[in-house]
Amino acid sequence: MLLYLAPMKKTVSIIFSLIILLGIVFYLFVYPKLEIVSGFNAKILCSCHFMTGLDQERIENEDTGFSLLWLASNEIDEKKKRVATSVLGLHKKVAVYREGKGCALINQTDPNEIQKESLPLDEIQYSEEIWSDEQVKGDSHFQKVLQTAFDSTSEKNLLTRAVLVIKDGELIGEAYANGIDQNTPLLGWSMTKSITSILAGILVKKGELNIDNSMPVESWEDERSEITWKHALNMSTGLKWEEDYGAVSPATKMLYSSDDMGMSAASWPLDYEPGTYWEYSSGTTNIIARELQTFFDTQDAYQLFPYRELFSKVGARTFRIETDASGHFVGSSYGYASARDWAKLGLLMLNEGNWYGEQIIDTSWVDFCREPVADSDGKYGGHFWLNRGNTFTHYSSEAYWMSGYQGQQVAIHPKKNIVIVRLGITNTRGEFDFDGFTRRVMEGLE
Repeated sequence: MLLYLAPMKKTVSIIFSLIILLGIVFYLFVYPKLEIVSGFNAKILCSCHFMTGLDQERIENEDTGFSLLWLASNEIDEKKKRVATSVLGLHKKVAVYREGKGCALINQTDPNEIQKESLPLDEIQYSEEIWSDEQVKGDSHFQKVLQTAFDSTSEKNLLTRAVLVIKDGELIGEAYANGIDQNTPLLGWSMTKSITSILAGILVKKGELNIDNSMPVESWEDERSEITWKHALNMSTGLKWEEDYGAVSPATKMLYSSDDMGMSAASWPLDYEPGTYWEYSSGTTNIIARELQTFFDTQDAYQLFPYRELFSKVGARTFRIETDASGHFVGSSYGYASARDWAKLGLLMLNEGNWYGEQIIDTSWVDFCREPVADSDGKYGGHFWLNRGNTFTHYSSEAYWMSGYQGQQVAIHPKKNIVIVRLGITNTRGEFDFDGFTRRVMEGLE
């Protein structure tokens, strides 16, 4: 009997040790990531439901139905306009919708106080719409070209939601996925960074912002005080950063653990001397978006600024840039607009900052946006991506674009006088083939 019990005790001991080891592994490597899962789900589900108008099933299948995100349990409160998410009851996150401001993920702030906020956008007077209200399909051949951006009936890899082409200022073709149309606001992710740059350009034109001045971040009383607006707009602040969304990183801590994203990003120390090292950083853009408030007397004036000075002037009625729980724009990531309204910003840049006679940003600012940053291998300018490094074969070297996660792009082709927009949620089998689609569009135009 004793001989029998000894192996049993050893087996139990081994099993117990394995359980402890698995618990340690879970706590150290899995548990911290659950905040990313619940934070992403709560925020995206809130925005896609209350802003884009998609139902929960579609959002969970398409927008959050990949990687570990399916582990989350989501609850939508239609009355309070809130979304609560957790993973196995852990890391509960709440996102709330506010009229005119979009959704914000809540961490330390009282959601009841946040939800009292709204932005009075009814007072905004928009310019006349430049295109017909009816969908423009173009001829049958060109429509077939546009349809190549979408999945066939047997595949669900691309999940394109909208494509659109402008030639010589005219909308010559557009196509949409089921349930999406020319008025549906869609998430542009990091294309929002380019909007942040345009807003800075407006302040430069007004003579209020000098990009060679140091940024007025109160906590930068050390060597970070040497960081200028130009450093930030060129992604060369030198601040420590890691643009990694699959792990606990400065980027995920900013988006899913902080109520003031710009302050979170600004808290990191320097890794390099400002102006000497290029590194793509969503944190840098949120610092810019936060510090733009210093040019306004009130937070309302700051929050209305994009609508009064940009979106209203180009007739982009569907645009919303969401604010975080502190009231600052999430200028790195959370811009929503219809494909047509995203295209209008591309057309503005194509026309050197001029909108039918009104110079919204100076031509010199457009030049700044497409001037390659040192150390970026010719692929990045003032918050716009460039083709100087020949990223795409069928884009000319002068082409530049807004770019966002999951295959968002507003491509500007000056030589051809063309703007091409693609919006969607490609998650599998690589990225959306912008080069191939552009080649087909160019051939279709010929």
